[in-house]
Amino acid sequence: MSSFVGAWRCSAIGQFLSTLKYMAKSPLILAALAKDAVRHLDFVQVKSLNAGADGAFDTALLTATTGEHYVVRIANTQSAGTEQEVELQALRALGTEGRAALPFKITSLIGETKDDKGARALIFDFVYGSPIDVGSVSGESDLARNIGLAIAAIHKLPLATVENAHLPEFQPEDILKARTAELDRFASTGKVPPILLSRWEAVLEDPSLFRFQPTVVHGALNGDTVLEEDGRQVAGILAWSSLRISDPAEDLAWILGSENDPFADAVLAAYSANRPGVDASIRQRAVLYSEYERARWLMHGVNKGDQSIIDDAVEMLETLAQDVEAGAIGRLTAAPIAPIVAEPIIEEYAETFVSIENDDEFEIIEITETVTEVADEEVSLETAPIDVIAEDAELDEIAAEDQAVERSGYVDDKTRPIELPEKSDNELF
Repeated sequence: MSSFVGAWRCSAIGQFLSTLKYMAKSPLILAALAKDAVRHLDFVQVKSLNAGADGAFDTALLTATTGEHYVVRIANTQSAGTEQEVELQALRALGTEGRAALPFKITSLIGETKDDKGARALIFDFVYGSPIDVGSVSGESDLARNIGLAIAAIHKLPLATVENAHLPEFQPEDILKARTAELDRFASTGKVPPILLSRWEAVLEDPSLFRFQPTVVHGALNGDTVLEEDGRQVAGILAWSSLRISDPAEDLAWILGSENDPFADAVLAAYSANRPGVDASIRQRAVLYSEYERARWLMHGVNKGDQSIIDDAVEMLETLAQDVEAGAIGRLTAAPIAPIVAEPIIEEYAETFVSIENDDEFEIIEITETVTEVADEEVSLETAPIDVIAEDAELDEIAAEDQAVERSGYVDDKTRPIELPEKSDNELF
């Protein structure tokens, strides 16, 4: 879905000036910038990777004479430029040791230059792989297991990886406070069904669900940023600008929101097996975060004043509300179990005694009685968590817009795997 970094609030004038500064670049211009940055490489083909004129980045895929592929990228807006700088910081933070601990490929910066306006053009090596359709992945597949292993590997990185790089750090109380503030903003729109507001509020009011150990998290995992190879392996992971210390459930939200229960169960099983001691409520929080995305999409539409986005989000929220009301989606919180009244105990027994009529006569009498005993008190069971069947506004206020999926046609090239060019007529150098 989206990065948690950057919902930068610019004025209309600021946006205009930013657009003037960062004008869209043609593939040939990007290729020329790449050649200037890495003079030892010669490129023979170039292909645009832009998703549209309003994309945050201008990006192109370059094919070198050696057959290797590279990506050149330049920010189109001030906010995109800031996000790019944060990602560079994260990539440096991972370092050699961090990369060695991860069972997949991460891109590396191999060169940079500036255009005539002073905007930075960055050249990265290409991460091969294909997007993952989580709805179609079998729960018995190697891919499901390897996704769980990949996420666990990220969460097992030393906290110092983030701390030393001065990247964001959030404790459970910070996250709970931020999620509560988000819920208030959702409610203020008047467009979120009350049953969902109540459902989410119940989670936030249960402190037991937010007892977890913060870990290193990627922060923007989804079917586009996690790339697979041969339907079995996790080949690479893109978009590291949201690297931080936070709730590990954030990286599992896209899994629990897939509505592919066998797949989700398999991923969580592999994940838990490789992260001993993971908190018992991680699934509930992951479901909460996945459901929040629908409301964040609504907020994105409201903030942009885009009625088509608003209508789309409202439809998704209403569908979710209907599923909750119908019981198609399980509870997120522990539910009291109704008291159990002890069943009556029915017992039969016989007594034998002697009836004496007079000194000379007596009779042996056997009487059988049925006795019913009922317990004096009800027997109650303690409340127990119920498995969820269905399933940050950056954690202060700056992530609500960037959390939404750009369903209007805009796709951030950082969160979209790049298709290799089949053929190009552009001959370079």
